[in-house]
Amino acid sequence: MSKFKILITGGNGNIAKIIRRNLSDKYEITALGRSELNILDENDIMEYLQNNNFDILVHTAISGGRRTKEETGEITQTNLIMWENLLKFQSSFKMIINFDSAAIYNRSTDIFKRKEEDLFSIPKDYYGFSKYMIYQRSLPFPNIYNFRIFNIFHILEEKDRFIKACLLAKKNNTQITINEDKYFDFFSEYDFIKVIEYYFERINNQTELSKTINICYGDKTKLSDIAYLIINNHEQITVNNPGLNNYCGDNGKLENLDIDLMGLRNSLKTYEETVILP
Repeated sequence: MSKFKILITGGNGNIAKIIRRNLSDKYEITALGRSELNILDENDIMEYLQNNNFDILVHTAISGGRRTKEETGEITQTNLIMWENLLKFQSSFKMIINFDSAAIYNRSTDIFKRKEEDLFSIPKDYYGFSKYMIYQRSLPFPNIYNFRIFNIFHILEEKDRFIKACLLAKKNNTQITINEDKYFDFFSEYDFIKVIEYYFERINNQTELSKTINICYGDKTKLSDIAYLIINNHEQITVNNPGLNNYCGDNGKLENLDIDLMGLRNSLKTYEETVILP
């Protein structure tokens, strides 16, 4: 296996940490936060790339995206400037992987088994719109790939994230409350790394790679069902309302890659055995 040199933006974020934690022994990975490489500054990028060479760019740096935090137009501006600055240097890399988001489908609509090309409306929120524009700008470049993320659960995620919150409810014999029950795609860290590595290893033969790919499983599961898979006790699960808008995608393109994925149920079992709970 080749020791490709990989540059990751947003080095302090969860996605960057997942990649470093799992693949640092296989690849030469440099993950930089804003204090080390300010990709809002075109000159900073140019100076850095003049002194450092990489095979692959993995763009994880992003502003916004959490539903619990109010957003402004600054989110859109920041995300687009970062991307436009990187595009000026896209020829410096053999491959670029951009972390797209299912927010591109417009979270104010019902997102159910959407195919990658099923962009029926333009997102109205600042974060979703920035992801939509980044995706559109990536299309003319043959070396840029979009991994469309719904939700990835990982062993170091925050305790208020749904999967870990369910495990904590199980451990402490407390309630988990679902305000809107809906079909929602979760994808495990273990399988996510397999997809990343699949693309990395085809850097020198990219003809078979999908330009954009939904990172999700084929089986669709409601939040209440996922909670039950973890807690195994209906009395600890409270559902307030049915969800109006689902959040899940079609995984046909991912399935065609013939990667041996663990799947949601097996991943949840491994996760419970691995994660350290407070």
